[in-house]
Amino acid sequence: AIENLDVWLATFEKEATRRGATVLYAETAEQASKLVVDIAKKHDVKKVIKSKSMVSEEMQLNRALEDAGVIPVETDLGEYILQLANDPPSHIIAPAIHLTKEQVSDVFEVKHERPRRTDIPGMCQEAREMLRGHFVTADMGISGANFIVAETGSTLIVTNEGNGRMVTTLPRVHVAITGIEKVVPTLEDLSTLIRLLPRHATGQTISNYVSVTTGPQREGDSDGPQHFHIILLDGGRTKL
Repeated sequence: AIENLDVWLATFEKEATRRGATVLYAETAEQASKLVVDIAKKHDVKKVIKSKSMVSEEMQLNRALEDAGVIPVETDLGEYILQLANDPPSHIIAPAIHLTKEQVSDVFEVKHERPRRTDIPGMCQEAREMLRGHFVTADMGISGANFIVAETGSTLIVTNEGNGRMVTTLPRVHVAITGIEKVVPTLEDLSTLIRLLPRHATGQTISNYVSVTTGPQREGDSDGPQHFHIILLDGGRTKL
């Protein structure tokens, strides 16, 4: 795929566009952030919910959104904890692995203004309760993409939490951001990679959720965004 990157990206753009998505390219991280902010302004977005995205960290996207008056809310549990703590992620899979549960408890007590809890199931439930309102009131969802599929114009996220599916289906606008190197030619190629990825990342046989998104909501669909934008970032990848 890398050897024929131009071909597969062009194919992806053609197929994604044919299915109703808008494909945009950004040469730099700053340009990618500006594209997201422009989309938010175009659709009068006040609040954004995010599924975990390393590319959005590369872009410093939350800061760009805040500067534009848009509230970003991380919904991955680790990223949510770090957003409350104003702390950057320390690991690509487990971003808050450097914090103890007592430190997380301290953050929750201050930010949630609730009685302090130290039991992990209770703390997870508390985070769910705090996030639920954001899921149903956000105007835009932002996700990354572990892979994009040229033959169908689809983006795909692989997660172990259910938040990614709410981020990509509940808000009226969905923006998927990823690097240009994530393109694969076919769904068959993808089937190999989604077996390799969880083994390499976490030692699992399979991830809890594999979610494929293809175009915006169609007539007769029960859910999905009205608008679907895909931003493909170079950010030095071509040079590399």
